[in-house]
Amino acid sequence: MSELTPKEKKIIQKKILQLSAEIERHDRLYYKDSQPEISDFEYDCLKAELLHLESLLPADSLIKFGDDRSGILLTHKHYTPMLSLENTYNLNDVFDFDTRIRKLLEIENDIIYMVEPKIDGLAVNLIYEHGQLKYALTRGNGIEGDDVTDNVKTIEALPLGIENISERIEIRGEIYMDQAIFHRINQEREERGEVLFANARNLTSGTIKLMDSEEVRSRQLKFIAYGVGLGGDFITQNDVYLFLKQLGFQSQRCFHVCEKIKDVEQIIKQLDKERKQLSYDTDGVVFKVNECVLQAKLGTTAKAPRWAFAYKFEPECAETILRDITFQIGRTGVVTPVAELEPVNLSGSCVSRATLHNADDIEKKDIRIGDRVIVEKSGEIIPAIIGVKVEYRKNKISEKFIFPEKCPCCNAKLLRLLEEVARRCPNMNCREQVIQKIIYFASKTAMDIDGLGDALIRRLVENKKLKTIADIYSLQKEDLYLLDNFGDKSVNRLLSNIEHSKKTELWRFVNALGIPLVGEKTAKDLALHVPSLNILMNNISIDDLLNIRGIGTKAAQSIVDFFKKEENVNLIHELLASGVECSILSIKKNPKFSGKLFALTGKLEKYTRDRAKVLIEENGGSVTNVINSKVDVLIAGIEKGQKLREAEIKGIQIWTENDFLNALS
Repeated sequence: MSELTPKEKKIIQKKILQLSAEIERHDRLYYKDSQPEISDFEYDCLKAELLHLESLLPADSLIKFGDDRSGILLTHKHYTPMLSLENTYNLNDVFDFDTRIRKLLEIENDIIYMVEPKIDGLAVNLIYEHGQLKYALTRGNGIEGDDVTDNVKTIEALPLGIENISERIEIRGEIYMDQAIFHRINQEREERGEVLFANARNLTSGTIKLMDSEEVRSRQLKFIAYGVGLGGDFITQNDVYLFLKQLGFQSQRCFHVCEKIKDVEQIIKQLDKERKQLSYDTDGVVFKVNECVLQAKLGTTAKAPRWAFAYKFEPECAETILRDITFQIGRTGVVTPVAELEPVNLSGSCVSRATLHNADDIEKKDIRIGDRVIVEKSGEIIPAIIGVKVEYRKNKISEKFIFPEKCPCCNAKLLRLLEEVARRCPNMNCREQVIQKIIYFASKTAMDIDGLGDALIRRLVENKKLKTIADIYSLQKEDLYLLDNFGDKSVNRLLSNIEHSKKTELWRFVNALGIPLVGEKTAKDLALHVPSLNILMNNISIDDLLNIRGIGTKAAQSIVDFFKKEENVNLIHELLASGVECSILSIKKNPKFSGKLFALTGKLEKYTRDRAKVLIEENGGSVTNVINSKVDVLIAGIEKGQKLREAEIKGIQIWTENDFLNALS
């Protein structure tokens, strides 16, 4: 390349300053506020452009990528620098990486690599002194990080003490949140009219720096260890994982040893397919030189180890047309805008709707009906509009979208509280609110009234046969006969299921009430520690609730406030008068399945799948619907399906129904 002219240097310097300021702003939004405005891919593109410009003017380098220190929390230095990883979205760069390090090592033979999913969480450094956890630090600027020790101690299964460690050791790993917990928390925020978190990583980052450790505990964060800083002396990267496991840490179970770089490419493609089955977010693949002696020879740059590299999955996006904006009204009155899209294929499914979150989100992105929009699946689950192709607007005359001032269902004037971003319908008798409350009450994780589905509830409300939740238990045969396609068999089955639901477990009833911030998990925690519904309603304080593991300050206040409201107490008495009875779900004192994750496939002969799930949970285990590396046991009944084949491939322990019964006895 020819030498730059003074004018060219000036243009590049100006662009470097502009990009540096823009990246610094996005760093603040991402690391400190946990509310990014752009995708990881767009951010990485900005960084790549800046690095290229800085390579042209090396003396003008300004940027220091990524600093998650809050400026509020105490900080502490890492004993060994906590570096980031170089990354790419281009497979060719993976082969270039291999060529580069073989050249540095002056070897022609193939290098063995350890390959694993890149967890999209928050990197932390755990410092143990004389076997006890002394500090838990975020990466910070790589030299020092925020001290989040008290919050990290709330993570279940993370050892607070480790054996056979006499002096000091640093354990590196990733704090993350399961997708199910992330969606539950976002749903609760939506009901309260608060800004939704963009993804589980942002929520994890925001959670770990909260001042309320009990609130952190309630969000059920998890930790996976992947490396050792100070105090490590190993032959291979595989030995590192074995060592971490022996210390009691959850470490990567989904890793592969590749004997040549071509094998790495195959594993990348395999993990790209499998990542949608994982319970946590993964945004790429990390591969590391397996031999630690070679790692030491390669060393590090100022920002990253030379012996490790990350390939990041490019997010799957699609362009389509925004046909219309409609509205959903939740059971708490929150009005949520929904994008009605020209159907488009995205991540293997046909997408025709996407969330727009709230009025502020629409205004910030300047989304208008008729726009060509970019749709991305957030966390591979929820489609969201991430941008607008403004250049496609016809003659630039499309009208700016105005959020309605009145409820689309009942015409009541919408409210916006000062601390909320959502618009809320204040009319408790709004038909849509009533419908959503009844749907939630009858759902599978609440009263579990089989046959009373969304469409039927909507018809019964429209025919004025259901006005409140309690009206479910007053339904008569003649009310159902009025509906189309409802004969004797259907009517009798539904009424039988309604009657059967009256004898329920306390946690189901509590969950069905729709107490803000109380979902299935919190309802079960309550039912395990509170002897009866009467005590919960009349004799429990915020302090009592805070003593229950998993319940934070906000949830405790919400529970107490709920039972103070006259309309809620009247509803409960009305339900009890209808014959509803609540029993306690009793967890065994010495749970047989403590810490084990189960999956089920096929039909069981002795139990329904739901009953088997309850038995597993009563004995300390948990149940998932997907097969991944975290599953400990698959229970296989008759008519087994794809899950069995996947479990066999992954080496997961498989039980017959008899094995399950024997384990219970």
